[in-house]
Amino acid sequence: MLLFFEITSIVLLSVLLFWTVYNGSIIYVGIKNKRKVKTAPDSSCAVEELPTFSIIVPTKNEESVIQRCLIGILSIDYPKDKLQVIVVDGNSVDNTYSVCDKVRQQYPDSIRIIREQITTGKPAALNLALTYATGDIVCVFDADSLPEKNVLSKVASYFNDKQLTALQGMTTSINEKSNILTRVISSEEKAWFQMLMSGREKMRLFVPLTGSCQFIRRTALTEMGGWDENSLTEDVELAVRLVEKNHHIKYAPDVCSGQETPSTLRSLAKQRVRWYRGYMETALKYGRLLDSINKRTVDAEISLAGPFMMVVSLLSYINWALVAVFFSQSTPILNFTGLVIALTAVSLVTIGIGLTASEKPIKLKNILWIPFVYIYWLVQMFIAGWAFLKLVFRSKRDWTKTAKTGVAAPRDPSKKGFFS
Repeated sequence: MLLFFEITSIVLLSVLLFWTVYNGSIIYVGIKNKRKVKTAPDSSCAVEELPTFSIIVPTKNEESVIQRCLIGILSIDYPKDKLQVIVVDGNSVDNTYSVCDKVRQQYPDSIRIIREQITTGKPAALNLALTYATGDIVCVFDADSLPEKNVLSKVASYFNDKQLTALQGMTTSINEKSNILTRVISSEEKAWFQMLMSGREKMRLFVPLTGSCQFIRRTALTEMGGWDENSLTEDVELAVRLVEKNHHIKYAPDVCSGQETPSTLRSLAKQRVRWYRGYMETALKYGRLLDSINKRTVDAEISLAGPFMMVVSLLSYINWALVAVFFSQSTPILNFTGLVIALTAVSLVTIGIGLTASEKPIKLKNILWIPFVYIYWLVQMFIAGWAFLKLVFRSKRDWTKTAKTGVAAPRDPSKKGFFS
């Protein structure tokens, strides 16, 4: 029996070691690349030569955020005659539709509202809107988005490159300081965009679409058949199909939009279970990418395997705990497993110290960052494990939306401490 645990440890640790080294190299490149200021290419196009945009905003029970989003979109500094805003209401039971209609009455030439007869999720809403889209470039903003005013001008400059099919901007948290959870999640998102996404862009690897602040040429999107309505992560699934067809997707860190971060564990769990299961299903569905091996297809499969790696990490913890409880013997392999787990803890503590030091002024009570970062990692592993079980047992698949509160900055901005 002990031999079984030893072999299990070797397999799990080998997989985790490869995963760590591979992503570590991308993060290293991303950190180096972060030091260089990246901006949209210069563009001196005449107004009549600027591309037109169709901005799609899918909504369902979003009365707390949708007005803020639409006003933000209509405030973008871009010719209004080249801007089409399509709001898709998924049979909301709150005041979402009436709020949208009030905004439409103020901007009747800019906004079109479509009501779904049957609601089956965001991908279906996007496809419905696509049938009405007329812009050269289709843009998707979630209902809680707050895009920067110059976002479309920058996107237009990037799309001067005729080889570019899709572009993913960077999203940032607008409620980062709501509580300790939003602070950790927003830090995770910053690391994702500023390190991993930046590294992938620099190395010309797979750039996934993330569901909001994304831009795609309408002709290419139509040719691809729009979004997959059976996918729980329609954004990354579309990105994989684009890569499979050798389309170019770019990450642009200076194309920015704010959005809400989940502020409760329940909301986070619902969001991540859908994300992780969607990633897993997409990884299995597009295993054929490896039939045509190149650095983008290989990286796409490795990227999609992220939730699987979290499950592997969870199994490593469980394997080590079982041996510690039921076996008194000690072997080099099992001791090494404990060492790897300890090193993981040290790495997370180091991250926590970095986050603590980033708070100005530094306060002793901010040291509470450190255990919470580790707890957050453990929670993520269990969420990935639950998503994996739902996949294995083929439980019902629902496209569940993340709840929004409309809160942007509830704390006093003059108080810089994390727990202030």
